[in-house]
Amino acid sequence: MPKKPSIFPKVFRFIIIITVVALLSFVLISYGVPKPLIFVLIIVSYIGFSAFWPAHIIYKSKSIKAIGRYINNNHKRPIFGYSYALANGTDQDVEVALKRIMNTYREEDMHDIYGAHLAILKNDSQAVLRHADNIKSDDHRDYFKAYAYILKGKFMDSIEFSEKVETPWMIHSLKAADAKKRGDMSAFKIEANRSIESALGIQRFVLFHTMRRMGNDTPQ
Repeated sequence: MPKKPSIFPKVFRFIIIITVVALLSFVLISYGVPKPLIFVLIIVSYIGFSAFWPAHIIYKSKSIKAIGRYINNNHKRPIFGYSYALANGTDQDVEVALKRIMNTYREEDMHDIYGAHLAILKNDSQAVLRHADNIKSDDHRDYFKAYAYILKGKFMDSIEFSEKVETPWMIHSLKAADAKKRGDMSAFKIEANRSIESALGIQRFVLFHTMRRMGNDTPQ
């Protein structure tokens, strides 16, 4: 794993916040707004920005670089450690990160969703199916079952489940995995890009680096 990220992005963001606060204060004072009210407005604005920006990055951002910076700054948290390992680590690092999530978050579905990802990493189709059976979310359950049959090379069996999947990035991810398994790297690249473009936030980042790693592997 590479060296820990620079603190420059945090410092730069802090400078931006201070600049905005100073400008906002100047404007409000020029309009005769009472100083106590200005103070309250600034605090509320700062809290709002602090909550909004991470939520935007995690769920809505399309910028791989911006998401990557956020992940680099939060990679010690298990849920972001997986994304960080995908971008920067080895398969062993990814495995460790996935196991850490499974041991930390035991909420319904989370344990088995990340367990299924771990099984895919190990190319263990039976383990993928076992985890899929425990997943309550229909889309995730069908996605992982379809993926398991792709790993087995049972493409017709995978269609039974892939046809039920409704989430766009999942649909294209399955098509990319299918193309990769068949050795059709041209189709793989097309579907991999479509999968990435269909996702936002952390999911987009995860897909970007998952597909990059898959593309660097020798087709099976």
